[in-house]
Amino acid sequence: MMISALGWHGDLQGLRRRVGRIGAGLAIVSVVASVLTGFVAPAHAEPASGDPAAAPYPELRYFTEIDAAPYAVGDTPAADFPDQPGVWFVTAQGLSCGIWFRGSFGCTGAIPGAPAGITRIGWITGDTRVHYDWTLAIRFPPTSSQGLMTIPALTYITSEGTTCATTLDGSTYCERGPFRFMITSTHTWLNG
Repeated sequence: MMISALGWHGDLQGLRRRVGRIGAGLAIVSVVASVLTGFVAPAHAEPASGDPAAAPYPELRYFTEIDAAPYAVGDTPAADFPDQPGVWFVTAQGLSCGIWFRGSFGCTGAIPGAPAGITRIGWITGDTRVHYDWTLAIRFPPTSSQGLMTIPALTYITSEGTTCATTLDGSTYCERGPFRFMITSTHTWLNG
C-alpha cells in the first residue's frame, strides 16, 4: 500500500518496522540512563508523617482561634510600617513573640537549640526561609515582654495571614504558608 498523499512512498510494513526500532532505541536509552545515574527516589521536604518525633508541628484544625485584637501593640491590630506595632505575646518559655508588617513573625529571647549569642528566630517578609541569625537582630522591631499576654493552650491568633499558637504542653508554633517554626522548652524546629 502506498501513502503518497503524505509524501511517503513506502509500505506500512516498513513504517511499522521503523517505529518499532525507534521505540526499542528509546527503551534502551532509558535503561542505560537509569543504570548510569542510579534510581532516584522522590525527595520530601519534611519527615514522614508517621513518626511524631520527626514532625513536631501541630494540626491547627484541633485548636480554637481567638481574637487577636487584645494582643495588638499600638493603635492598630494590623502591622503598620514603619512603626510595626503588630500583635505580640509572651510564651511559656518567656520569649516575646509577634506578628507584624505583612505577616512577618518571630520570637526574641533565649531560643532553645540556637547557637550561642542568637536571641531571635523568625521570618521577615521577603525571606526565603525561617531562620535564626544575626540579620534578624537588625530587622526585628523593638519588643518587650512587659505587659504582654500569653496565648492560652490549644488556641491561636491570626494576623496579616500569619498564625501563632500555643500547644497543650506550652510550646509555641507560628506559620505563614510553608514558613514555620516550633519552639518547645528544649528544642526548636525550623521549616521553610
